[in-house]
Amino acid sequence: MAQLFTPAHLHLAINHVPIIGLTLACLPVLIGILFHSRGALASGLLAVILCAGTMPAIMETGEAAQESFADGSIDPGMDAAGKAAFREHSHRAKATAPVVYAAGILALVALIALIKFPRQAAWIGWAVLLGSTLSIALSIWTAEAGGRIRHTEFRPAEKALPTPSPTASPSPEPSPSASPASTPSVTPSPQPSATPAN
Repeated sequence: MAQLFTPAHLHLAINHVPIIGLTLACLPVLIGILFHSRGALASGLLAVILCAGTMPAIMETGEAAQESFADGSIDPGMDAAGKAAFREHSHRAKATAPVVYAAGILALVALIALIKFPRQAAWIGWAVLLGSTLSIALSIWTAEAGGRIRHTEFRPAEKALPTPSPTASPSPEPSPSASPASTPSVTPSPQPSATPAN
């Protein structure tokens, strides 16, 4: 049971929140803007804030999982391709996290503006939608590298080197000096001449 709460398991459990959560949160934000529904807009903005709030836990569990791989406490270890994917996943996550945080901050600003300046909140809502869409795209980009750490079927197929075709040894050609097999010559036998009868 304790294995279910390792950093690697927790990371796998929550690292899709920015993708799924922000995708669902965009719908009420869009409805709230288009139909001037303060309730829908407020619920969508709150969902964006909550999704952005999971990023510290996602980053923390990811770094802890990386340390577990490094000290060998996770078995089996990673192969060379998995280690390369892990490094790429880490770099992508560090680039994605600030964008998700920015979307959450924009949502917080829009939520505060919704209370005092409802008209301006709709315009900030468009910025929240843009930030959320960018966050979703970057999160998918990050998750793609993460999937290649363990799942070999997600890795690009290695290009097979062309195998050289075996060279057939040329068959020896008959030398021009060789004479073809002689065929027996048939000489016609002389026919007896017919003498006219007297």
